[in-house]
Amino acid sequence: MATGSGVSPAADRFLLAVVGSGSKTQALLTDLRGKAIARGFGPASNPNVVGFEAFGRALTMAIEGALVNAMGPRRGDADGAAWRGVGIASACFGLAGVDSPEDEARVSRWVREQAVSERTLVVNDAALVMAGGTPDGWGVALISGSGSVCYGRSAQGREVRVGGWGPLLGDEGSGYEMALGALRLCTQTADGRADAHALLQAILRHWSLPDASALLRHVYRPGTTPGDLAALAPVIVDLAASGDADARALVEATARGLARQVDTAVRKLALERPPLALAGSSLQRGDMRRALLSAVSAEIGTTAYVPDLCRGAVKLAERLLKGPQAGR
Repeated sequence: MATGSGVSPAADRFLLAVVGSGSKTQALLTDLRGKAIARGFGPASNPNVVGFEAFGRALTMAIEGALVNAMGPRRGDADGAAWRGVGIASACFGLAGVDSPEDEARVSRWVREQAVSERTLVVNDAALVMAGGTPDGWGVALISGSGSVCYGRSAQGREVRVGGWGPLLGDEGSGYEMALGALRLCTQTADGRADAHALLQAILRHWSLPDASALLRHVYRPGTTPGDLAALAPVIVDLAASGDADARALVEATARGLARQVDTAVRKLALERPPLALAGSSLQRGDMRRALLSAVSAEIGTTAYVPDLCRGAVKLAERLLKGPQAGR
């Protein structure tokens, strides 16, 4: 949703890209040509996971961090917002948890109230993958990290969303789901119900834990997020690549869950050889991407991994300067 804030900065100098997920938040400040100037970071900001107040604090921390890194400490205006009056020409917010018109309206209202820029766009983070990883802005975008979601867009502008139901109702193929499966195998191994000793040792090494009993304190400690657990996904993928059967079974199950989302999006939009854009920590490794492509039934065109969703947000912020309807 493109919005107007009523702010009139003295001189438009910057574009702002903000990306939020269930594991972290990042803000990228660029010049008007999209050249990176500075970044800022904050904690998890999916409002459906952390709550709306924590969402606002996370975005504020990331944006203020980028401004401090670019311009030094700022005092802000009378309302205390450090970004007001710095000259942000347009801003794109690509956020996990913006899953419905109601979500979009609520987040857009918050963005307007912050008066970041006269031109702002609020989209689900999957739209950033599409913008950053497909040649012409149509195809299929797939994210697998602390959650999972698939977004399809036809060349004519028809859209479909598959998955993205969160950790209780869905997120099949997410790094979080893979990690939960691995951790359950580890606890079963510890008490003799399973025999996944290599997997148990790999996870203990990753977290620097002395033994399986320490998993209880580590996993259940206050503040542990789905993103913290999803960070185990690359460990599992690497172990699978070394030939471990238990890790390989987890990777293959994850790939099948993601492939079903891709196949569904392709079928519902009747896409022919669509480009596929991928993002998220679970898909960082080439082995995981190859497992996914092997599991997809639909015929796919080019495939690209998008390592930095902020670049997709910058593209949308650049388009937004051309008019409210250009941001998509």
